[in-house]
Amino acid sequence: MGWRWLGARLALGAVVSVSAPAAIDLRVEPGRERLRPFESARIELRFSGNDHLTSGPPEGPRFHVREADGGWLSRPFRLASAETVGVLYTAPRTPGRYAIEGRLGLIRLQVEIEVTPSAPPHRPPESVSFGPEGSARDFYRDLAEHYAPLVAQETWFEPKADYLARFDFDGDWRGDNNWDNLGTGSSQAYVYYAAMETATHYFLHYNLFHPRRYAEPCTPADCYENSNGGLLVVVRKDGSRYGRPEVMETLAQNNVYSYASDGRIREGAHRLNGSLPFWKDSHPVVFVEAGSHAVFGAADTARSRFSPERMDFIGATGVLYHFGGEAARPAHPNDRNVSYALLSITEQWWSRAVSKEGQAERTFDDYFAYAPLGSRPRAVADQIGSTFFSRPGAAAKGRPFWGWQDALAASRKLLSPGQWGLDPAYALSIALRFPAGTPYSLDYVYNPFLEKPLRSDPIPVAANPPAGNGGNLASGGNSVGPGPLRPPGNRQPLSAPAERPNYNLKSREGTLEFRARVDGALYLYLHRDQIEAEYFSGRPMDEIRYRFSQPLPAAEMEDVKLEKVEGRGAVRLLEWPNEGNQFTAKIRIQDDKAGAASYRFKLVWRRAAAR
Repeated sequence: MGWRWLGARLALGAVVSVSAPAAIDLRVEPGRERLRPFESARIELRFSGNDHLTSGPPEGPRFHVREADGGWLSRPFRLASAETVGVLYTAPRTPGRYAIEGRLGLIRLQVEIEVTPSAPPHRPPESVSFGPEGSARDFYRDLAEHYAPLVAQETWFEPKADYLARFDFDGDWRGDNNWDNLGTGSSQAYVYYAAMETATHYFLHYNLFHPRRYAEPCTPADCYENSNGGLLVVVRKDGSRYGRPEVMETLAQNNVYSYASDGRIREGAHRLNGSLPFWKDSHPVVFVEAGSHAVFGAADTARSRFSPERMDFIGATGVLYHFGGEAARPAHPNDRNVSYALLSITEQWWSRAVSKEGQAERTFDDYFAYAPLGSRPRAVADQIGSTFFSRPGAAAKGRPFWGWQDALAASRKLLSPGQWGLDPAYALSIALRFPAGTPYSLDYVYNPFLEKPLRSDPIPVAANPPAGNGGNLASGGNSVGPGPLRPPGNRQPLSAPAERPNYNLKSREGTLEFRARVDGALYLYLHRDQIEAEYFSGRPMDEIRYRFSQPLPAAEMEDVKLEKVEGRGAVRLLEWPNEGNQFTAKIRIQDDKAGAASYRFKLVWRRAAAR
């Protein structure tokens, strides 16, 4: 349908100075002169003739709603030509007649839109709706919820393409029909997450999926289905339940941007792009650009159009998403209170990306072999789907986080494709420099994407882990071995060795040699030369033998690691000694088979040199 020109009125008092014929008109999208509350219409200003329409300096078109609380306007866009500029007007809740003014220089025109519930609907009804997800919770769910970002999602002239969604928002796992199904698919809000863990840090990926990427003008390279951006939140273990957030990195067109909450962190291969603001103390605030869906820290003044101080978008409309556990729908493109739900990347995407299921369902495409640099562990699968399936002939494709590229690190041959996402501990050690004397481990306690021995399966936890659990989020959970589940938080000290210790207190290095028979799952807490056990399943240990070469020092460590580990189950160093945990090391032993079995390990540490 073509545009029908309205009788746009010339505002009183306009002053025009022209030296050649010129024309300017304001128009509203045909059939949208009457809108229901919260529905939208495009308003466009077309100008031609002389470029200098004012007696002052030239300026671009500007728009505003004349009535207070009369609706909202997106940031301007250009579509048909360089001489046509528009905005998306969204009607308010209150019925009435509202005037939208367009101005070019000193020329002002206005059109009116009637807002009434009796207007014909312009939004197609959504044919898909999702109920609550299952109640099963993984090991890192509470941590992911605690740091789930506040998403300031800018909206533009295709607002539903800017809404957060899930990949199967249209009811199927096909990636090549998501562009076409945008209108009728669900606009319920979801954010995908994944977690990794080392002895010193948690690494939390959050992926923000949109069914369509768009731009002005819409070229094959800029417009495609399955747009996916995201962020990485890096949390230092400090002995508290949730740790301390240190760094956030975001992705925008294969460029990674770094933000730090600790002023002592310095630039490495990456520049620091600003500070890291939080909402309600723990939720990092990110700005997501409309159309491109590039993600930036909200305090990045060079790139963000959202003010975390005023909690408002700058010259734009937008939806403010927060984690609330419910997948709600935005009421309109300027909704500032929308809850989203979390979905597990390992359950929803990874299983399809490393199997034939993803190809059969037309979900993943462009399979590749992950080849990490730096002698780092390889992936658990030989071939991984690195892009989402798209329509034939697409010039660009959306990617999950293991398909993202850190262009700067890649150009310097510091990281291989996918390594920023799959191996964040190594990638961050290259990108930034942490304060001297603060521990930083590259060995994973948990990373479901990389090969063994760095991969381990976590202990499942109850839906609401109790407090008072020694500072670890995941303690307290369902039975994972034979025997009854024991209440968490009940530590039992082990008897001291019978032989008299002969400590070498002058050495910076120390060891603990430990062996016992284990039946089930437990934590060991090592403080000075004492050990406490916290049991979760099975019977208490027996045949316990251990020997310290010297007490664990109350000082920062240069290195802490497990050596000579023997046993049929998993033994993992969960926490280095540090000031936040009163210099207590934490080790997990997990035996999932029936009966008891012998375990042996050696813990080796090296105290940081005095400065």
